[in-house]
Amino acid sequence: MPNLGFHTPCFTRPDDTGGTSASADDATDGSSDSGPTDEADARVRIGFVFRPHGVHGELKVNPETSDPEQFESFERVLVGPDPYSAEPYTVASVRYQQTKRGTTVILRLDEVESRTAAEQITKQSIFVDEEDLVIDDDELLINDLIGLEVRTDDGATLGSVGNVLEHPAHLTLIVNRGDGRELMIPFVADFVHDVDVEGGVMIVELIEGMDE
Repeated sequence: MPNLGFHTPCFTRPDDTGGTSASADDATDGSSDSGPTDEADARVRIGFVFRPHGVHGELKVNPETSDPEQFESFERVLVGPDPYSAEPYTVASVRYQQTKRGTTVILRLDEVESRTAAEQITKQSIFVDEEDLVIDDDELLINDLIGLEVRTDDGATLGSVGNVLEHPAHLTLIVNRGDGRELMIPFVADFVHDVDVEGGVMIVELIEGMDE
């Protein structure tokens, strides 16, 4: 099964309340002349600023990628609550801190020169343009999963992936059955046997009780 290179939501256009959605239904909504740009639609979240670090403007970032060292490859990132309002910043330096929970990225941005400035963008997401990502052939974006037809090993169609939930241990697929019901499938090798993005199909195995 392919790896998920970047654990990032599939951002779509903001809803009427100013929020964002990761559902397949919203992704098919029409756009308006005043809507977000195509460039914003192609942005991918790679991390989350959870606190300042020190007094010189460094940021502690929770990386949402299987390879945190990819942060070193970015000359520019965008920071904001969503990909449409995110502002560009120049990457000055990247280093790492190992914790019990994994790797924390210590990020320095040219435009953020003090702890006060760092506090102003704390609790914000970090995005890059999708074209700037370095993704191996066996890796996927979560965006790639939305809309895939879900079938069992014996060829029975279960529905399509309408959403993907992020949990610390793994991702969970929300499969729309077409009759108003939803099926939740952990995105792990025990249940997901194959993902064919080009073919638009995912092959899964269900255990007793999952489809009730």
